[in-house]
Parts: sequence; C-alpha cells; structure tokens
Amino acid sequence: MAAPKAQTYEHTEVRVTDLGRALDFYTGVLGLHELAREDGVVYLGCGYDENYDLAVTRGGTGVAHFALRVDDEDALARYERRLGDAGVPTKRRDGAEPGQERAIRFQIPGGLQMELVLVADNRYIEPYRPARPPRGIAPLDGDHVNVMSCDVKGVSEFLRDTLDFKWSDVIVLEDGHWAASWIRMSGSHHDVGVFGTDDPSVTLHHVAWTFASFDHMKIGADLLAAAGVRLELGMSRHPVGANLYAYFWEPGGNRFEFTCEGAVLDPRTPPRFWQGFQDTLDAWGDPIVPDTFRTGS
Repeated sequence: MAAPKAQTYEHTEVRVTDLGRALDFYTGVLGLHELAREDGVVYLGCGYDENYDLAVTRGGTGVAHFALRVDDEDALARYERRLGDAGVPTKRRDGAEPGQERAIRFQIPGGLQMELVLVADNRYIEPYRPARPPRGIAPLDGDHVNVMSCDVKGVSEFLRDTLDFKWSDVIVLEDGHWAASWIRMSGSHHDVGVFGTDDPSVTLHHVAWTFASFDHMKIGADLLAAAGVRLELGMSRHPVGANLYAYFWEPGGNRFEFTCEGAVLDPRTPPRFWQGFQDTLDAWGDPIVPDTFRTGS
C-alpha cells in the first residue's frame, strides 16, 4: 500500500519583535481573529473556520514552526514510522495547540521545526458563511510558507524522499548550487517554498495569505497604505506558480505575501528547472527588485 500524501498547508508560528504592535496589525488591519492564548503564544485565524492560521510569540523574528495537514490518523502514524526509519526523531503533540487533534513535530535539515497535523474543523472554506464575521483586509486562509535554509537541496530532497512531497519548480545555478525550490503536497503549485541563505539564523522569507481575487488584493493594499504599510514588491504575477502577488513587511518584523490564482498541478506534472531568479520573478515585466527582497527574517 502506498503511503498517503500530506494534504495541505495548515499554519505557521512566527516570532515577532513587538508582540503588541504586531497583534494590533494582525487583528486591526489584516483582520485575523484571536482564537486563544496559551503559554505565551497567541493563536490567530482568518475566521472562515475555527482552525488557527498564524501563531505569534515574542522574541526575534522568523519561523518557530510550520505545519501541514495529513489525511487521517493512519497517515500520521505511517509518516511517524517513516521519519523514525530515516533516523529523524519525532515528538507527539496531540491536542497541544488550539483545534489540533493529533500531531507529530520533527526537525527538517537545517533545524527548522515542522509538524504534520490533524485538525478538528474540516469544513469547506465558504466566504458566504464564515465561522466569524469578516473584518479588515480579511484574507480567506493561509496559503503557504516560504522558509529560508542554508541547504535548499537537502530540505527539498528530505521532503520528497521521506514525506512524498513533489517538486514543482527548482532554481539551480550554473555552479550547481540550489538557490530555491517550490514544493507541493496537495494539488497547489507549492505549499512550501525554500530559498537559500548563508545565515542559519534567517528562517523565513514570507508567509502567504489566500485572497479571493486581484480586486480583493487591491483593497488589501489600500488598507495597508491607510495603515502606513507600503508594498515592498508587486502587484504582479509570478511565472513560477502563476500566482498574483504582493509583498510587504508587517510590523512584527516578517514579510507577508498576498496571493491568488495560483496554479494547480497534476500529481504527475514533472518539475521545471531554472538557472536564476530573474526569469522566475515576474511574468509581466522586468521589475526593479529592492535589495530587501533577497533577505529574510
């Protein structure tokens, strides 16, 4: 029997430099709903279901952990065994976070913490029938996380070989160095992106949020501007993933992305390989990319 595939992106926990200022932005501007506070961690959701999409903790910046949802308990147990067979220690975290029923946590190459989870609320995301009233910018859901690593190839191979993820697009420079990869578990073009860095303390390039349309993103950008937050790059469309995008730095010290219209791939779709970032960045033109975009948190 083939091992089941991990299903979809679930959530990210980020560290922030100023918890109060960050929460004011996340709830007052972005429109997330506070679901719980436990052991110094604040759990926030978009409000279309009762699952949390972003956890926030004080101290520094970057990723504390990120999570993907799997199909069922059998899948979770099977991946737990496969990680053990690969020599990767796992820790059960059943019910350790709000709305989380079952979970295993482990380190991926480079030391980032990753979870595979089962959640209590498995409803459809229905914008006309949200669990909580929409407010602010109101993204529909968390979309993906793009982490940063000193070993892009090692992380990419680990996710493929141990957890059955598939590569969608990969940047391999002329010297053979892996600069970036976009990796999928579901039919989405990518649930996890991996960008290269020389600094092991830098763990996050961006957390991305799903939007209903380009018009929804435009309204979101207007509300950002009204709150004094300016876009770093975009709005435009990526050739990699085909998604519309807009990036900005939020007051907690991390980069967020607004996105919609991302590609959906067949499980048999082979990966594409690129030789540099420039051709993967913008389908509509040749933008001037700020130096900040090459950095993370």
